Amino acid sequence: MKNKFLVALMTGCVLAMAVGCTSQEETATDAGFEEMAPEFATDESQAQTESEPEETAEAPAEESKETAEDTQQSASSDIADGTWSAYLDNTRKDDAGKVGEVGEPMSIIYDGGLEGDVLSVVGVLAPDPYDPTGFTADGSHALKLTDSTEFVMSGGDTGPETVTKEEFGEHFKNCLGSGGLAFEVVIEGGAVKKVTISA
Repeated sequence: MKNKFLVALMTGCVLAMAVGCTSQEETATDAGFEEMAPEFATDESQAQTESEPEETAEAPAEESKETAEDTQQSASSDIADGTWSAYLDNTRKDDAGKVGEVGEPMSIIYDGGLEGDVLSVVGVLAPDPYDPTGFTADGSHALKLTDSTEFVMSGGDTGPETVTKEEFGEHFKNCLGSGGLAFEVVIEGGAVKKVTISA
């Protein structure tokens, strides 16, 4: 059963790479993941960011501080220690957690973002080693980050690349529209040890 999951995961990664590569095939260079990430940004997501209401930016500072503190306090107990994975695909929100073609729940992250020391992911994550009863519930999950958290982008011609927390946050938002890049997080002691996005 684990082999089926791995085959499905690899097939998804190959398809995601093929879709991403065909859009800029003629202009491709030996670019690292950082240079490739903008291709995942959609006109729709850029337009949405530009048209956000001004009143959101003017929210009271106290309210924002309380929300951030609540998120950070719950981050360490949100997901159990271990390795968790999912696909990044904001077009398949309704499929998250549903049983897929191979008869297993689909682990999909369809929203989220980085704020302070918390990476928020919205969707369903699968445990590794695979356990069909161990998937997270569909919803928002706060992942506590520390100064020692390792942020990795893996893909492109340059191989795995360690990036800063801020760079990872930007890549994460852009990659939600990738159509299925792999997301993996290792949690130890209630905090993220390593988080990876890979093609």
